[in-house]
Amino acid sequence: MNNAQIFSQYSDQYARHRPQYPDELFSYLSEIAPGRDSAWDCATGNGQAAVSLAKYFSHVDATDISTEQIENHIPHPKIHYGISPAEHTSFADSSFDLMTVATAAHWFDPASFHKEVDRVLKPGGILAVWTYSYFSIQPEIDEIILTELLNPVDRFWVEGNRMVLNGYRELTMPYEEIRTPAFSIHLEWTLGQLTAYMRTWSAVKRYLGELGTDPVESLEAKLGAFWKPEAIKTVHMPLHIRACRKPA
Repeated sequence: MNNAQIFSQYSDQYARHRPQYPDELFSYLSEIAPGRDSAWDCATGNGQAAVSLAKYFSHVDATDISTEQIENHIPHPKIHYGISPAEHTSFADSSFDLMTVATAAHWFDPASFHKEVDRVLKPGGILAVWTYSYFSIQPEIDEIILTELLNPVDRFWVEGNRMVLNGYRELTMPYEEIRTPAFSIHLEWTLGQLTAYMRTWSAVKRYLGELGTDPVESLEAKLGAFWKPEAIKTVHMPLHIRACRKPA
């Protein structure tokens, strides 16, 4: 399966098991935006980031190329959901104070996307893109995850995923960048919640499709010695953020 097929086929799984981003991130973005009238969450998936934006902006447009993802959206009175590619939309010129892309910018065509950004952002508007990197829990658990899962599935990550793994260092931005604070996701998860999240990884799905076995199963067996099913552990997941401002 290609990446679009994976995200569409498993849209309900993504909606249930992908982690939420910290509210502090959206508060910060609302403070640096030129206004709080309108925001666009591009490649919204089921709307996790859009719902957080709605706390701070009067209106949020949330789009995704996947019909299945939009069908699993989180309803909110301030959010309008639509199906659209990132690079070509029906929005009017100078529509948005803020544009966000949460863990998806690596799939876009940069030149076309930047042209659309420049068209629909208001003067002084903010483009913010981010992704999360590998998480940490405890040294002994982290080592097992590396050996039993990360190394085996490594060859199944595609080029876009490599940009995520590198913290978006290679991602190009259309304007002069803004230095942002550091943000992280902190989750209180059971082992079952962690492995459900791992099964949303495209590399895990490609591994399963090619080799016919679930690589997370052997990991679960090994982790059982350190992590009882009912136990809660803190999962620390740093965010990598790139932000820039359109000239006024």
